[in-house]
Amino acid sequence: MRREKVAMFKKLMVLCVALSFACMAGCNANVPAGKLGRVKTASGWSNEILKPGLHNCWGRDQMYLIDGTNLTSKESLNILVGGKVNLKLDVTIRCKANTAEDEALKAALESVPAVKGEDGSLEISSKSMYETFIQMKALAIPRAIYEVQPDIQTAVANSPKLAMEVRKQIMEAAQGTPLVVEDAQITNYDWPPSITEAQNDLVKIQLKEASAEAQVKADLKKAEGDLKVKEAEKLVQLKEAEAISESIGIIKEKLAGSPEYLMWHQIKVMGQAAMGPNNCFILYPYSTDSGQVRGMLNNANLVQMLKPDGPHPELKENPSPITEIDGLGNLSPKAEKAEK
Repeated sequence: MRREKVAMFKKLMVLCVALSFACMAGCNANVPAGKLGRVKTASGWSNEILKPGLHNCWGRDQMYLIDGTNLTSKESLNILVGGKVNLKLDVTIRCKANTAEDEALKAALESVPAVKGEDGSLEISSKSMYETFIQMKALAIPRAIYEVQPDIQTAVANSPKLAMEVRKQIMEAAQGTPLVVEDAQITNYDWPPSITEAQNDLVKIQLKEASAEAQVKADLKKAEGDLKVKEAEKLVQLKEAEAISESIGIIKEKLAGSPEYLMWHQIKVMGQAAMGPNNCFILYPYSTDSGQVRGMLNNANLVQMLKPDGPHPELKENPSPITEIDGLGNLSPKAEKAEK
């Protein structure tokens, strides 16, 4: 009985040791951030693509990693456009592992060689996947698009449209691969010298045209300003003329109803006339007729005042040079001779 217990104890000890070895052979494998993982067992690959974190590996199982970070690659091409002129350009592509395509990632793990890192892990880089699945298409697509252009001038004129077509086709070509292309751009054109010179000449012409157009606009604006000033001055003159016309109309209207004003104005004018050399004037109403005027001028006292040399001045040796006025207030011929 005792022997049986000892034998049973030994069996339990062996079983514990075996379990300990099994536990020691298993471990936790880490999938770092920015990576994806897949476990390869002695019998083949596991079916699951593992996200970042800790995952179990047993015995001789090995964790393989896939780089999930962004990769930017530049391809330089020399393309013969229209069979005549070489065009150099750079295509820059940004891509990363396609986490939505597990089957494509599994295919990458099975077809792309893994490289052992410094920490001993086996990893497939984004660069390796790019070179395997994308690079050939990235070189072929721009060449196919630009080579069919009839000439370099057409390629220059259509360059924005062609660049968009390159981007579209490269992104479509990456579908179904372990990588997803986030962007693809033509980042540099190395046009032939003749095209560069022609472009520079065109820019100079455009600058001159723009300068001339700006000068024309400035001159037109100045002319419009001058025209507005002239129109404003003309409007002021018209307003002044209207004001003068209105003033004249008002004066005429007032004068028509105020004969006293006319009389005052007549007296004022005659007063100015009286300041002449004869120092004499006669006032009579505006309505006085010519007969009454002659009667007044023939008045003896008035004649004496106007003719101090008497009624017959020709009899005097030295007649006075006083002017003689006829019945209408005009100088007589004798008076004119005396004055001369």
